[in-house]
Amino acid sequence: MLKNPFKKISIANEYQVLVNEINNFESNFKLLTDTEIRTKSIQLRKRYQNNANLDLITAEAFALTREASLRTLGLRHYDVQLLGGLVLNSGKIAEMRTGEGKTLVATLPAYLNGLTKKGVHIVTVNDYLASRDQLSMGQIYRFLGLNTGLIQEDMEVLERQKNYDADITYVTNSELGFDYLRDNMALNINEVVLRPFNYCIVDEVDSVLIDEAQTPLIISNSVQTSIDKYIIAAEVIDYLEVNVHFKVDEKNKNVILTKEGAVQIEEILSIKDLYNPNDPWIPYIINALKATTLFFCNVHYIVQDDQIIIVDEFTGRIMPDRRWSEGLHQAVEAKEGVTIRQNNETAASVTYQNFFLLYPKLSGMTGTAKTAEIEFEKIYNLSVVEIPTAKPNLRKDLPDLIYKDELSKWTAIAKECNQIATKTQPILVGTTSVEKSEMLGQLLNEYDLGYQILNAKPENVRRESEIVAQAGKQGSITIATNMAGRGTDIILGGNIKFKVLKQLYSILVTYKNQNRINKINTIFPLTSQFKGISQKFISVLNSLINDSEFKILTDTEILKVLNETDQIRIPKFQYQHSIKFLITELSKFEKKNQQIENTIVKNLGGLHIIGTERNDSRRIDNQLRGRCARQGDPGTSQFFLSLEDRLLRLFGGPKMQEFMKNQFLDDSPIEADLLSKSLDSAQQRLEEITYDSRKNLFEYDEILNKQRKVIYYERRKILESASVQKKLLADGEQIITEIITRLEKKNLTLNEVIPRLENLFGTNLLLLNKFKENLNNLDPLELKTYLFQEFWLCYETKVLELEIRHLGIIRALERTLILIYIDTEWKEHLQRMSLLRDAVGWRSYGQRNPLFEYKDEAYEFFKRRALITRHLVIYDLIRSSIL
Repeated sequence: MLKNPFKKISIANEYQVLVNEINNFESNFKLLTDTEIRTKSIQLRKRYQNNANLDLITAEAFALTREASLRTLGLRHYDVQLLGGLVLNSGKIAEMRTGEGKTLVATLPAYLNGLTKKGVHIVTVNDYLASRDQLSMGQIYRFLGLNTGLIQEDMEVLERQKNYDADITYVTNSELGFDYLRDNMALNINEVVLRPFNYCIVDEVDSVLIDEAQTPLIISNSVQTSIDKYIIAAEVIDYLEVNVHFKVDEKNKNVILTKEGAVQIEEILSIKDLYNPNDPWIPYIINALKATTLFFCNVHYIVQDDQIIIVDEFTGRIMPDRRWSEGLHQAVEAKEGVTIRQNNETAASVTYQNFFLLYPKLSGMTGTAKTAEIEFEKIYNLSVVEIPTAKPNLRKDLPDLIYKDELSKWTAIAKECNQIATKTQPILVGTTSVEKSEMLGQLLNEYDLGYQILNAKPENVRRESEIVAQAGKQGSITIATNMAGRGTDIILGGNIKFKVLKQLYSILVTYKNQNRINKINTIFPLTSQFKGISQKFISVLNSLINDSEFKILTDTEILKVLNETDQIRIPKFQYQHSIKFLITELSKFEKKNQQIENTIVKNLGGLHIIGTERNDSRRIDNQLRGRCARQGDPGTSQFFLSLEDRLLRLFGGPKMQEFMKNQFLDDSPIEADLLSKSLDSAQQRLEEITYDSRKNLFEYDEILNKQRKVIYYERRKILESASVQKKLLADGEQIITEIITRLEKKNLTLNEVIPRLENLFGTNLLLLNKFKENLNNLDPLELKTYLFQEFWLCYETKVLELEIRHLGIIRALERTLILIYIDTEWKEHLQRMSLLRDAVGWRSYGQRNPLFEYKDEAYEFFKRRALITRHLVIYDLIRSSIL
């Protein structure tokens, strides 16, 4: 342990006293038995219950977690990790470099806040990381008496409820967001899975709260779609010329149809008006043009099983559950000739920005947050704190090499890989798309170089963890799309854990159906490093393959058991004890080799990172660079660029392009400070543009979010209430009051009043006739009182009628009716708000603020939604019957 690893870091001064307190507890806790440690945990929970102040037990809780981690996982938190935990507990973002143990750091504030029994959510970016972290880190929490939960994609309602009720729950950001939306569409309280939010720790916080914040989470329903129009539009655009009939705005991912283009299309389709609201063609044409000019196969999406699967531009992962909205996805399907699926309409939506702001306490961790700290502070009120590394960072970032064109650049990258491969230094090449990763692979084939590709294609995704884990092995070349959120450390010399598990899996699958193995060379060659393996290994292996419980496992289940057993300290089943022993024995032999290989790779200079293009954000570039030089290892990074790269082409400007072309005499690269500065400037400008876009989305959604909170609060009250009778009577009385008020102000005539009253009283002609007779004789107050009484009588009559037919049905019917119409009108409201947002954008040309216009009209829409909902509920209830 470093004596004072962050003595020069000013932020540490704020937490130094607490770090010292935690360290002071350590010597005492080491003397406690396991039972005494658990008793201490119970005492901390009781102390919190008595004073409801976590600050009073923070130091002890962190020290207790450190000791539990040491006893269960064999991992002791460094002082810098304690600092990271304290930052997270303060509701801030801890920026920690790759390999500094963020997963372990999260256990500190998670345990402390888990003592409240109000729930802690640890959010990861994919199911694999959530499952891995819950399995390994969960041992710490269980040792201390807390329980853990895990949410996975295929879980049913009861399973989700059980896991969300745990003290600490591991879940992906998308599952958590969609569960929130589904909860607020539930028609029965038993279908609700989430409890009130308390504390959330977001892993890869920049990926979730910034990169994915541009796309809202949406639950949608299929609607009737004009499939033929998408097909025809895809054919029509073949007859259009770019810059003549349409213009492409690549910066803003938009297409603008010219007057000549509109005329040409109208002639082809034999129609008079492309923009006819009764038979609109313009959205189909625009989407077809976007699909052809802005969205490309193996870059923005892949084609798989007759479907268009979106590729996440920030992580390189496929997103099978996501679809582009407003007809764009159908346009891409038409372009690729796959089955065109129905369009969707939004039933519920929320942005990650407003969703995570629902947590009273929010924090996050990542390796790259500092460049976006302004956005974190302005939108989420989260400050970013840089956590020092436990060991000095030895990474060398070499100057960018700039080539005149793409061909020269990719040729140079292939040559660079070949040169470095001669000395067997491991190489990781970061590409920006599936297409480019495969193109580089073809170039490396010309040099007869072996390599691994990790991109969005299914055959590669399945081996993601293994590919990343072995990227630091001597002589390896790994080509990968963006590395954000991969979640597996690249260890120099290779990751023995994955190697051992792969070997043992092969052994178990091969020999599980044999009764006995007599000789070790049956399994391993005598010349291998396993020559000295103990006879006990054979004995335990024989015992395992004859275990009745183990024999029934499928190959897939064996793989799952191997991964789980490797991460847990105390196995649950007898065969897991055997597997644990076998893993330990194999690891002993592999570890010796790994240490040798680790030293060799370090002497070679560590992992060499090659960037093939500057990304839109500096954070993504830094994530790629951060894959090397972990925990004090050596490493180098260098970017290969060209004047034809998207960033320079769009933001470099024509003068810069012309100037730089004159600097190239041949295919040799140049190192130009001017160009590097231009690139930095372009990235900053693009970051500002995307920030403005997210800020704009946030500002508009914030208005909708206030309405969303009202709706969801109203729904939850209805779900939790024993009876909604008071609400129904209040709705009926409010409708009557509105009618009488408008009648007084002469906004309604008698002939207009009668139909409105029929909504309340159905076809009670006697009542309506009596109302007409008394209309002129009663003052407004008497008239209102009279109608109130008649409505109550009408309501009670309906209740009695339904109860006679089916005892107890009325309460369920009332609740269901209200919820259905709230949801129906909310869905309609979302459609109107979407159209309103598009419409107000044009008002800026009239010197009016679109956001203010949107806010004012949104309020009027919301009021009208409530009015319509009341009328529909009462109308249906009074006319309801049970056959």
